Amino acid sequence: MVGTGSDRGQFIYAATTATAAAAMLYEYPMARNIALMIGTMVSNPHSMQLAAERWSQPEGGGDMDFAGIKQAVRTLRDECNEKEWWKGPACEAFNQSVDTFLEQMDKAEQYHQGVGQGMGSIANAYHWAAEVVTVVATVMLLLAGWNKLKPLFAPWPGAAAAIALAIFVTLTRMGMVVRGMLGKQMKSVAMLTAVVAGINFMCMSLGQFIEQSRPRPDFAPAAVEYVGDDSTGVGTLQPKNGGMPTMPTTGAGGMSAFV
Repeated sequence: MVGTGSDRGQFIYAATTATAAAAMLYEYPMARNIALMIGTMVSNPHSMQLAAERWSQPEGGGDMDFAGIKQAVRTLRDECNEKEWWKGPACEAFNQSVDTFLEQMDKAEQYHQGVGQGMGSIANAYHWAAEVVTVVATVMLLLAGWNKLKPLFAPWPGAAAAIALAIFVTLTRMGMVVRGMLGKQMKSVAMLTAVVAGINFMCMSLGQFIEQSRPRPDFAPAAVEYVGDDSTGVGTLQPKNGGMPTMPTTGAGGMSAFV
């Protein structure tokens, strides 16, 4: 099981054993390749599984309440429409902004669930990989022992050649298995990385959307303007030009505007 936490120890055992066996099987390049691939796969599936569980159920109780957030936003929209707090273009813009926000929340929820499920799947894949590479490393150690026995069969060239061929074929087939597992795991990690990057981009986009969607009324007819305060996020209305009237300007001179 992934929850036993022994997978990392299996990976370390497999990498160490495969490296020692490859040193004794120096005349077989595939042995070195297998040892390198096993070393690349060393990881901690148990920690991956814990990370997946904590992602889906953060500390503090409960999971990410996307449904509650969306329902609260819908309730606010319905209340605004029923009590007619906003009318006309302002109300339409508000409703469109809420619809866009809900769409982004749906995508964020899908990505969030995908990360937890993806991490759990990768943890399970690495768990079984640990089992396989442990067997592969043990077989490599046995093959290294048979390889050391080849000098004993020197009087029988056919037997020595048969042992060498058996070792070559076995290493080649195990190498294909390990290479296939390594390729699939690299693809899984790349896909999960892409999903996490998508979530980060979506969060940034959602923040920009909320900022850009803030209403910016036009106070030009009243000769005032809205001045925002970055420290508080709340702005104030201030007179344009410090309260002084704006003089018209022309290209022919200042007084020509009054002629």
